[in-house]
Amino acid sequence: EVALMRQMTKWILAVVLSALLLPAVAHASELDDARAAGHVVELATGYIKATPKAPARVTTLVRQVNERRLMAYKKIAQKNRISVEQVGRESYALRHPGKKS
Repeated sequence: EVALMRQMTKWILAVVLSALLLPAVAHASELDDARAAGHVVELATGYIKATPKAPARVTTLVRQVNERRLMAYKKIAQKNRISVEQVGRESYALRHPGKKS
């Protein structure tokens, strides 16, 4: 029963994240470019971080993406009665299967 609840929570998390983060697709290419250039790293907390030498536009993009993620994580956490931090960690795990958080 606990395993089923956990699986359902992950499924709900994936669906809601997909729906809430669709507007972020516009930034996806720019974010992918920044990652490829080594200016952005993903954190196990579910957020991203600009590297010290990242240009100002990348730092701004990181802030915008993290703000959207936080809003999405809050909605998911409230709906599932779990912490925002847990949502972030599970989001990272879903986007990076096999990596330890």
